[in-house]
Amino acid sequence: MSALAVVLCLILTGTALAQGDLREISAREADGYKVAQIRFVHRGDKRIKGDLLRSAMLTQEGKRFHRRFFKNDLSGLVNLYYSKGYRDAEIVRKYLRLDAKNRVHIHIEINSGALWTVRSLTLVGGAPFAADTLRAQVGLRAGAPLDYGKVLEGERQLQVFLNQRGYPHAAVRNEWVGDDRANRSTEVVFHIDPGRKMYFGAVEIENLDQLYTRKELIEHYLRFEQGDLYNPEQLAKSREQLARTGLFRSVFLLTPETGDSLQPVVVRLKERKRISLRTEALFSNIEPRVTGVVQHNNWLGRGARLSLDAGWGKPEQGVTASFTERNLLGMGADLVLSAGVTDEWQKTKQQGNPNDQRQVALLTANDSVLEGFLSFPFGGEAIIREYIRTATFDYLSVEHLWKAEATLTRDWREIYRAQVSLSGEDSRTRPDPSERIAYSPRPINAGGTDGDETTESDETTDADDLFGDSDFDFSGKGNFLAQDGFIDYSDGKIPVTADWLRILTERTRSVELRTEFLRDSRDDPFAPTRGALLQLTGLYASSFILGQHQTYVIDGEAEFIYYQPLKHGLMLALALQGGGAASLREGRRLPQKYWKAYGGEGSVRGVEQEAIHVPGGGRLGLNMRGELRYQRKSFGLIGFWDRAQVWRKPGQATLWSMVDGYGVGLRYALGFPLRLDVAFNDGSLSNNKQKRFYQRRHLYFSIGQAF
Repeated sequence: MSALAVVLCLILTGTALAQGDLREISAREADGYKVAQIRFVHRGDKRIKGDLLRSAMLTQEGKRFHRRFFKNDLSGLVNLYYSKGYRDAEIVRKYLRLDAKNRVHIHIEINSGALWTVRSLTLVGGAPFAADTLRAQVGLRAGAPLDYGKVLEGERQLQVFLNQRGYPHAAVRNEWVGDDRANRSTEVVFHIDPGRKMYFGAVEIENLDQLYTRKELIEHYLRFEQGDLYNPEQLAKSREQLARTGLFRSVFLLTPETGDSLQPVVVRLKERKRISLRTEALFSNIEPRVTGVVQHNNWLGRGARLSLDAGWGKPEQGVTASFTERNLLGMGADLVLSAGVTDEWQKTKQQGNPNDQRQVALLTANDSVLEGFLSFPFGGEAIIREYIRTATFDYLSVEHLWKAEATLTRDWREIYRAQVSLSGEDSRTRPDPSERIAYSPRPINAGGTDGDETTESDETTDADDLFGDSDFDFSGKGNFLAQDGFIDYSDGKIPVTADWLRILTERTRSVELRTEFLRDSRDDPFAPTRGALLQLTGLYASSFILGQHQTYVIDGEAEFIYYQPLKHGLMLALALQGGGAASLREGRRLPQKYWKAYGGEGSVRGVEQEAIHVPGGGRLGLNMRGELRYQRKSFGLIGFWDRAQVWRKPGQATLWSMVDGYGVGLRYALGFPLRLDVAFNDGSLSNNKQKRFYQRRHLYFSIGQAF
C-alpha cells in the first residue's frame, strides 16, 4: 500500500470516528449548550460567503445556543438572500448535533435558486420634474440584479433630490409588480409625490432673552436666509456650524408644520458655561509645578475667547494672556493673539572662549593651573588659550522670554489641523544665580583637542595628563595657595558672580515664522487608548544676538505617537520625536533658545530636567519612549523605557550613545488618570572624577498620562 493511500485511509477513519461521536438532537435539546461550529452547505453556486451569513445570525460560535434566536436566524438568512435578488432561496435542511464534550455543531443547507432581475423601471408622478431627470437619480437599470438594498438607495436619492429643490414634504415609495417567474424578473415602480414647494420663512431663536450669546452671532452661523429655497442640507450645515463653535451644549433646528409655502425655523439652543477654570499639579523629587487656566469662552456674547494661562515652578513658569477670534471672516479658521512672559530653566553647557578678555582675566586670576602656566618662559600664552578653549562651563540657565504671537488655525475632517504663526520675542538667557557653574578644564594633547568632539567621559583632573610628569601641583594646595580674595576654580565649582553673569548672559531678539501640521486620530486627547498622533513643525527665524551679530535660523521637528490595544487590558504606547536646528549663515552662532536638550518629565524620566545636552548647544535631537500599560477598572500598572540624546553634528549621531531612563508606574482613573512613576537612569550622566552626581532615582506624580 502506498503512503498516500495510508494517509487517505487514516483521514477517512478519523472522520468516521468523529462523526460517530456526534449525536443528532433537536433545537429544544440544544438549548443552553455552547456552539462549537456553524457550517453552511450550498446547493449549486455559493452565492453569499459563509462569513457574511454568520454575521447575520444572533447564534454565534463560542456562545450559548438559544432556540428562540435560532428560529429568527433561519428567517434572517432567507431574507438576506431575498435582499440580494435570490427570491426563491430556501433552507433545504438543518440539523443540530452534540459532540462528546456537549458542544453543538450546526449544519444548514441552503438553496439560493436563480437570481432575479429588474425587467423595467417605472416612475409614477414626480411633476414638475421630467421623468428622465428623476430616472437619472436612481442607480437601477433594466436587466440589473433585483438588489433590495439598491432599490432602497434609489428611493433615498429621489427623496434627497426633491428635498434639495425645495420640496421638504416629498414622499417616495417603491413597489414590485408583475412577477415573471419564468424569466425570474419583475417591474420596479417608484411612486413619487413631490408635495408643496417650500421656501425658508421667519427664523425664531427660542428664549433669546435668556441667552448670553448675541443674536447676530447666532444668525452668522445659519447657512440660509428668509426667502431662500428650502433645503434640508442647509439646515444640517447650520446646525453643524453652531455646534462647532463650542458655545452650546445642544443645538436643535425645528421646522413646525405650516399651511403655506413658507417654512419657519425655530432655533433652540442650550449654552455651555462661559467661564472655566482648569488646574494641574505635578510633583517630583526635584521640583513641584502648578499650572492653571482661567478662560472666558464667549466674551461679550460674540463667541470670542479670553484666557489667562499661568504656571509656577521649574522647569517653566510664567503668565500668558490670549484672545481668540473664532471662524475669522467665515473661513472656518481661528485667530489667536497672545502675549506673555515666561521663565524656563534648562541645563546649559558652554565652551571656554579664549577671545573673551573678561573670561580670560577671571580664569587666569582664579585658576591655579592657569596661574602656573604664566610662569612658563616659552609658549605659556598658547597653552593658556588652548586650556581655556577646551574647558567647559556646565550650569543651570534660566531664559526670561517676552513673546507676542499671532496664530491662525484651521481644522477639518475632525482629525486634521494646520497652523501658521508669526511671533516676536525678546529673550535673555543667563546662569541661575542660585546654582554654581561646573567648571571642567580638559587635558591638552600634542595635536590639540577639538572642543566639538570632546565628551564628558574624556574629562580628568590629573595634571600628569597635561605634561606627562608631576612637577607641578595643580590642586590649589601645593605651589599655588589660595590667598585673600582668591577663589580657586580648580575644584570645579565657580560661584555665579556679577562678572560671570555678564560673561554668560545672552540677549536675543527674534522674529519667527512657524508652520505646523497635525493629524490626530486618538480616541481621547487626555487619556488615549487607541489611535495615533502625527505632528510636523517647521520654523524660520531672524535672530539678533545683542552685541554680536544677526543670524537666520531654520528649525524642524517631527513627532509620532501610536496607541495599540492588546489583549486582556494591555495597551502599547510608543512615541518618537526628533528635530534639528541650524544657522543659515556659516560660522554664525546658533542662539541658545534653539539648542536641543532632553531629560526629565516630558522626555526621559529618571534624568534631571534638560540634563542631556552638549557643549555649545545640540543641533540634533532624538527622543524615543515606550510604555506597556495594563488597566483593570480604575487601577492601572505600566512599565516604561525612555531614550534620548543630542548631538552637535550629524556625523556624531548614533543610537548606541543614547541616555536611558526606565521604571514602573501606577495609574488610578478618577474621570482622569492620576499618575505615579518611579524612574531610574542608566548612570551615563554621572561623573565621579568631577565630583558631580546625578540622582539615579526620580519620582513623578501628576494628572494625565505621560504621553
